[in-house]
Amino acid sequence: MESYDHLINYNEDGNSVSVPFGRAAEYYISKHPLLKNIRLKARSRIRTPQLVNEGIIKIRRVEGAVDYVEWTTSNGKTKSTNRIDDIIELTEKGEELIKQIQAGTAKDKFCWSWVMYCAGDGNRCQHLCGGIGKCNPDCQNANLPNNLKNSNDRHRCRLRVVSESRLSWIKTPHQLRIKIEGWHLPPNALITHEPQVTRVNLTRSARDKIIISRRADRWTADDVKNKILVSKQGATEADLHQEVVKNRDICNNKQLKRLIIRDDRRVKNNSGPWTVLQNYIQDLLKPRGHVLYYHTPDLSAPEDSPERYYQLIVSDDLWLNNGRDYGHYCFCIDGNNELNMERATVLTMVVETNLGHLTPLGFALSNGDDKAPLRYAITAIRENIPCNRKDCGHPWYYEDLSNERGFKRIRKCSDEQPWNPIAMVDQYLPIKKALDGIVADTCLSWTFLMQKLAEKLKAWDISRVLRYPIALGYKIIGRSRTEEESADMARLFKVFIESLPLSYAQKNFIKDDLETNWINDEWRAMIVDSCREYSERKSDKLRKPMTTNSLTEKITKRVVVQLDGKLTPLAFLERLFGVKLRRDVLHADNIPNGDNQDNAGLISFFNLQSLNHQGDNSENQKPADIIRSLNLGRFYFLSGFVEPADEPYCYYVKKHNEESLTLTSSYDGELISLDENIMEKLNVMMNRFIARHGVVIQDGYYMANIKTGECLMCYDFIWNGRFRNVCKHVHAAKLYAEAQRMGDFTSLINETKIKLVEYFNCRENNETQQNASIRKGTIDEAFVEIRRLYEISDI
Repeated sequence: MESYDHLINYNEDGNSVSVPFGRAAEYYISKHPLLKNIRLKARSRIRTPQLVNEGIIKIRRVEGAVDYVEWTTSNGKTKSTNRIDDIIELTEKGEELIKQIQAGTAKDKFCWSWVMYCAGDGNRCQHLCGGIGKCNPDCQNANLPNNLKNSNDRHRCRLRVVSESRLSWIKTPHQLRIKIEGWHLPPNALITHEPQVTRVNLTRSARDKIIISRRADRWTADDVKNKILVSKQGATEADLHQEVVKNRDICNNKQLKRLIIRDDRRVKNNSGPWTVLQNYIQDLLKPRGHVLYYHTPDLSAPEDSPERYYQLIVSDDLWLNNGRDYGHYCFCIDGNNELNMERATVLTMVVETNLGHLTPLGFALSNGDDKAPLRYAITAIRENIPCNRKDCGHPWYYEDLSNERGFKRIRKCSDEQPWNPIAMVDQYLPIKKALDGIVADTCLSWTFLMQKLAEKLKAWDISRVLRYPIALGYKIIGRSRTEEESADMARLFKVFIESLPLSYAQKNFIKDDLETNWINDEWRAMIVDSCREYSERKSDKLRKPMTTNSLTEKITKRVVVQLDGKLTPLAFLERLFGVKLRRDVLHADNIPNGDNQDNAGLISFFNLQSLNHQGDNSENQKPADIIRSLNLGRFYFLSGFVEPADEPYCYYVKKHNEESLTLTSSYDGELISLDENIMEKLNVMMNRFIARHGVVIQDGYYMANIKTGECLMCYDFIWNGRFRNVCKHVHAAKLYAEAQRMGDFTSLINETKIKLVEYFNCRENNETQQNASIRKGTIDEAFVEIRRLYEISDI
């Protein structure tokens, strides 16, 4: 790299330097002792876009700069990526403003404010929480992938590179001030900082030379490497190795090839990933009606404003119909930025059908934080949900956004019955706050809560035999009907934790987590069942809210399986909708017949699955966990386990085969054995929980309430709740109540016995070893065999 030492002015404060715009800025940064072989990430450059839009300044690229991406917005403006060696020049309007500033009639303004930060590669830096190379156990980022909340999170290192410039400095020889703040490791650290950067980490000037050589002469990686190493002639192998490690002007073969491949792809697409995506949206998805909302970024908007980022919400008319039919009470929403190489946030919105299956409602993409597209996504869905007429044929139309940066789709009848459901979300405060005022309410995903708890218990080295009982203790708190009751249960939970064979530190970890993440003022009302108690209103009973986010996770896994690795946002949408865009022409109407034609995408799979379930409302179409619970209830009813109780709507269901010490896994249906001694200690909570509900329990029986769906002594109820599906004991009690209502136990017993045998016959068809008594015997013979198998715990 050419030397720019003579252009660097060390300021009197001793903490900063001033350099002219251009290559000198990057030269100083790349040669600074704290920044050698450090990969810097950058936040958005602020102040500059606003002054550009006001016509006060303009941006000029340094001579020879080619390593950047340009794109065109929907209103015809050209945007491009920022570089540290960009040059700011005054316009005529800016010249006039400078005169006013010098005369004291106008205030000076920042025209450049940019923060770059160490990426923390190699796990060698001190995190903001104080941990070296990894987060402290109590850090909120400890269990996040790479210890980062999002791609702009600066948690992994304390070092910052702050550059700034004012309008009044532009006429001076040194227009840009650079200051290094913070450190990789604290000054008193006993270890040395040895970063391990595996990604391409060349300076912009080095990249420019490589890219020019590649584009102009189509040089291979070896050709480019030879050109780079001309200045290193005579160096030993050890010297070259040190140059690769410490010098950002050269890199190894793997990194060099990666850079060339990336630029080849960029040249082929003739634009960045979101620019190509814009062509796909305009030419293919919009004419098909799949785009509900599209917004291109306004770089003059504040950094925390969603208008600064791309926003895209896509759906399908069948999905929107399902949202009307099945999602008017509750839907799930979850974010994931691991589905594409650009780390664009993908929000998945899902509803549950009347049979308990998943169906997508829509997907939202953004290159901003995951909270950014939330309000747009919910509003876009609401404005396109059809009216309650099954044959709704009301048209939809597109209209431009008020800021002229995109468009949105609107269905004329969407405001006849406004869509205002409950949103099932993860325990992520920005999402909860973003949803305030745009949905009826929010409730938490137990799947997410249990997943995070499991990760913490593993990190705290809690014994496996204790993990399920501890998790059940958390869930007992969640089943409380009031916040007062949850406080009482939390107190008993702490007593339970104190009784366990754990270290002092482990006990404190669990109790502190309870206070911080469960029963604090922010989340307590959303965790306990008090906000979702049984209601007499008919409208509230039509669709009960889901208690887990497993449906969004299933759709995400289905998408991941089909993606075959991380792709660009464009490729993600191509796989979703099964429609490809020609890269060379970037227009759908130029695609020759038979070339790049539509393929079956994930939309076909989801729609076919949804239509199949709509056409067949039989019991066999329900999910396996619901079918299993229903048939266990039938077996208990047929076995005479159910007895009436004195309380209204309540029935006793006899315990059998030590099932009180088992829990049915919600993941694979297998029985989980619980330690008797540990569960005896947990029963103090269970007994208080039951007593607070005013229920008298007989020894050896469960108490099932067919009206509320509660079964207080049942661990399956405690674990899964009553909203997606009631437990097997409630199913049994409902059959008994139906027989009472009919006044004919014999007919219902025979009917139920036939359905139970049919279930086992279907299961037998799917197994290699078939039971002859069930397969070929009479209904009564088959039931006797089923009962025998149950006695030996073989069903």
